[in-house]
Parts: sequence; structure tokens; C-alpha cells
Amino acid sequence: MSKELSKMNEKDALEVVKGMTLEDMMIEVLSSQKQVKASQEAIKKDVEEVRSLAIEIDKKVHIDDVEASEIKSIISKQAYGFAKEYFEASGKIASQNLFASKKGQFIRLQHSHLKHHFNVTKYTHIKHTDAEKAFSYLKSLTFDSFSLFEIRETPKQKEIIALEKGDVA
Repeated sequence: MSKELSKMNEKDALEVVKGMTLEDMMIEVLSSQKQVKASQEAIKKDVEEVRSLAIEIDKKVHIDDVEASEIKSIISKQAYGFAKEYFEASGKIASQNLFASKKGQFIRLQHSHLKHHFNVTKYTHIKHTDAEKAFSYLKSLTFDSFSLFEIRETPKQKEIIALEKGDVA
């Protein structure tokens, strides 16, 4: 009967209710409450299912090309600054080849730190939802973020110095 009442207009529903006993009205109210409760349970179940799907999707959606380009841009700019700071701190003037090699080293170091921070094997596997955090993390890196071991002269850099006969200018 409650389904019938809900489909009626207000005037017709009042006429039906007038003819009902108090007991009939209580039964009708209880029936309506059961329907509302069943609807609430169904909605709650659907919401939980949607949340579960959202979590699964979040795990699978990685950064897009624009975000990857932004990461590469930040890394490149900072690598230039870190290489410049390295040679200023060492008091050496680097050749273009040596500077490029040191800049490449800082690019690799930043990628390594970024992947370790976000626990991924490739920086492109960072979750899309973590893109802003990745930008902030990279921007927070300083020259002092790297150990002396990490920024040491590599065998290739030593080779460049030797080929240029020790003249790093």
C-alpha cells in the first residue's frame, strides 16, 4: 500500500489515509521505514563499492606526459644549478664536456632520489595524484641533499680531465 500512496497526489493520499485505522497507519509507517532502511543499505553498499573502485583506479593511473615533462624540466634546471655549484665549490673551471658530464650525473641522482622517495622503478610510474608532491619534492632538493660519494668524480669525468690534459678550463 505504501507504494500506492507514494504514487498518488497529496489530495488522494489524504482521502485514503482518512479511511485507515490507527493500526493500519502504523503498519504503513513501519513498512515505509523498512523500505527506507533497505534503500539506505543499498546506497551504503554502492558507495563502498565506488570507493573501492576509486582506490583501485588511483593505484593504476600514473603521471601523464605533461607531468613527466614538468619533472624533466625541473630536474634539468636543477642539475645545471647543482653542477655549477659543484664547480664553484671545488674552485675549478669546467670544460663544456666535463660540465655536461657532471650535469648528467646530477640528472641521474635526482631521478634516483625521486624514484626512491616514491618507491617506484621508473619516475613515470609515480601516481597521477602524487604529481604535485613529486614537483615539490624535486624543488626541495639542494646540493647538500647528495652525499660526497654520490657527487664524486666518475671514471668518465676523470677520463675527460685526463683527455683534456688536466686543463679543465
